[in-house]
Amino acid sequence: MPLQWTPALAVGIDEIDAQHQELFRRAARLLEALKQGRPEELREVIEFLHAYAVEHFGLEEAWMRDVQYPGYVRHKAEHDRFITDLLALAERQQQRLPSAFTALEVNAWLGEWLRRHVSGTDRELGRYLARRTA
Repeated sequence: MPLQWTPALAVGIDEIDAQHQELFRRAARLLEALKQGRPEELREVIEFLHAYAVEHFGLEEAWMRDVQYPGYVRHKAEHDRFITDLLALAERQQQRLPSAFTALEVNAWLGEWLRRHVSGTDRELGRYLARRTA
């Protein structure tokens, strides 16, 4: 299944949805760099994804703290796990050249995580934020 954001993944908060779209675009670039065996681009995309995820997660976490979101601890734990896994991926890529198997492995992990997190955990946050600001 191609890794791309669709309107079905919208959480209803424009800023968050725009950032999710960018995360999906960069994740797709990461997978393409893996498939094509372009280690330099792969390194750049992983660095960007890391920085962007930290920024995006920080924004979500600040909003959750501001509204005393009851799911904060679980949500933040998912963010922390993603960053840990992404850094582990970066470390593995420095150790070896990308392969077709690595591309499949990363596609499965990244695609599943993004879809599950955005359509589940982030959508719950979006509904909560919408109720708080209504």
